[in-house]
Amino acid sequence: MNQSTVIFVDPAYTSQTCPKCGHTEKANRNKKKNIFQCRTCQYISNDDRIGAMNLHRKGIEYLVAGTTSA
Repeated sequence: MNQSTVIFVDPAYTSQTCPKCGHTEKANRNKKKNIFQCRTCQYISNDDRIGAMNLHRKGIEYLVAGTTSA
């Protein structure tokens, strides 16, 4: 049987932060149209996809930090 570990990753601002340049702004996200467009670099995608990409990045950062501190 495979074992899994569940970690908490703070979802704050994940749908407002650009995964390409890191710019965070409420105006980056259009909730009515479900579109994210970065006001700095103009990256465009679905807002839920952006949130998922940023949560994935935060999870990887958590795992990397755990392996470098041991």
